Amino acid sequence: MKLITFILLTLGLLLATPAIDSLSIPGSVAVTNTTIPSNMESSTPSAAVAQPNTATSNNEVGDPTIDIIKNINKLPSIQVVTSDTSSINQRVIEMLLTDLKVSGHFNNITFENTSASSLNSTYLNNLKLKDIGLLAEVSVSRSFGTIKATLKLYDTSTDLETPLLEKTYEQPTADLFPFISHNIANDINVQIGADSIKWMIGYVVFARYTGSGKSEISISDYTLTYQKVLIKDGLNIFPKWANSSKDSFYYTKIGNKADIRLYNIYTGKDEDVLSSNGMAIVSDVSSDGRKLLLSLAPSGLSDIYLYNLDNKKLTRLTSYTGIDVNGSFINNDKSFAFVSDRLGYPNIFIKDLSPNAPITQLVYHGKNNSSLSTYKNNIVYSSRESDEDTGLNVFNLYLASTQSDYIRRLSKSGTNQMPKFSKDGDAVMYLKQTPQESGLGIIRLSINKSFIFPLKFTKIQSFDW
Repeated sequence: MKLITFILLTLGLLLATPAIDSLSIPGSVAVTNTTIPSNMESSTPSAAVAQPNTATSNNEVGDPTIDIIKNINKLPSIQVVTSDTSSINQRVIEMLLTDLKVSGHFNNITFENTSASSLNSTYLNNLKLKDIGLLAEVSVSRSFGTIKATLKLYDTSTDLETPLLEKTYEQPTADLFPFISHNIANDINVQIGADSIKWMIGYVVFARYTGSGKSEISISDYTLTYQKVLIKDGLNIFPKWANSSKDSFYYTKIGNKADIRLYNIYTGKDEDVLSSNGMAIVSDVSSDGRKLLLSLAPSGLSDIYLYNLDNKKLTRLTSYTGIDVNGSFINNDKSFAFVSDRLGYPNIFIKDLSPNAPITQLVYHGKNNSSLSTYKNNIVYSSRESDEDTGLNVFNLYLASTQSDYIRRLSKSGTNQMPKFSKDGDAVMYLKQTPQESGLGIIRLSINKSFIFPLKFTKIQSFDW
């Protein structure tokens, strides 16, 4: 119990805000009609915040961190059709419409239930007259629990005999239907040559509280519609994907000690990595999967350690009497960013992977900066500040770079925390709370839009995607 209390108090000092404790997980993001989901909020992130020697405006898109808005000459419009009105078919279609909207690569997305006999040259020509360039015909079937879907994608300026893409998708159980939708959306996206949305088809891993001193770890799709519990019994926290293939993840199991373990989602193998008398958390994994950044507190408060999986060598990277946590590789794994209270409040610093390397302050904006994530030379972090309208304390997300002093605010209301870059750096997933609702948010950096999926029932402790 003392160990649990220590860990929660330590994390609370750097990450505390009442909003996080009330965040919860959605049971579903299912749509009740054939339009884009009304329970998924879409908004445009806030304008840039200028730092010294940086001129910005609300219309500026020349962000030296990540291209927030990319030049697209003309976004295509698409109509999705199906002749099947079964429940599972409608759920696949509804999720597909959500995916196409979240992709941000279509000017207009429409849907129609129509019979197969209605799909003819006249139908295509009518779509063309409406400036709808793509037609996606989707059909779904079930057999002994297996779910199968077929996609036929047409260019409305051609004919129904030569589809641009024809492909079949299959999942072993019906509850995995979101991944059929996500894969269809991804393949359509690839066909039109748009920026990658491959992150849609991967798993999210998250820990959620189930009771006093208890939590379980699950995997899900990015909307949290599909969920599967993998680890339960006891306090299991801070899951972190072990590699780019997402076949395994690290997590911390709290008992008499804090044990870092490695779990394979396909085989169920659950093995020890290392233990500590105090805090023990895998905060980041190198791009090759062979090195770990750890937050450890074997005696006293936490510091950042580097753990080499090949030779089992543990190297202490910071030595500070306060709290150093949340180490994250940056600059091609040559350095790491981390959160420290060495200024008297949580802020973000950077250091090379050497015990004797100097430490440099990375962020000069805000007085409480925490819960960071990195991608290449870029960093996204949460910062506590006063709301411009109410004057109340809120947490907003900011995008910054190690190569310049320019930062961009990505959120504009409520409490926004635990940001995580997607593997390709194009999207940021985070937890959001406003007085009205809690949600899982996704910010699409390339199209400058955010989407919120409402959360219900259960508290998220941490996640990775």
